[in-house]
Amino acid sequence: MTYLDHLEQAKLWLSAAKHVFGLQVETRNKYTVASALAVHAAIKANDSLTTRFLGHVAKRHEDAPALFLELIKRNYLPSEEARHRDTLAEAIREKSAADYHAEFFSKQDAESLIRKVEKFVEMTERHQKSSR
Repeated sequence: MTYLDHLEQAKLWLSAAKHVFGLQVETRNKYTVASALAVHAAIKANDSLTTRFLGHVAKRHEDAPALFLELIKRNYLPSEEARHRDTLAEAIREKSAADYHAEFFSKQDAESLIRKVEKFVEMTERHQKSSR
């Protein structure tokens, strides 16, 4: 899979998260599912960056934030992008709860996560374009 495939998938996961979030139906599962989709968008966006610049993805999701910081250390991304590591780390922490419905996410939780992941995906796309 190429880095552009990972990026396209990240954008599709994010689009799906926004779609589910915006559904007119109100159930206690809606925001949990939207959050799970956003988590996958963040992971795929990071996979896009690490595939492009390092040639591989994290072997375990828990390793993704450290791999993201490796991109900064090696100057593939400017140091001001380091703040996005927190978004990735938050998404990874929330992954099990969202994927396996161990807890329910509130509307505010889902909205906040989707907003952060959207910025992460935008940053990823911006740096993919600037490096071609």
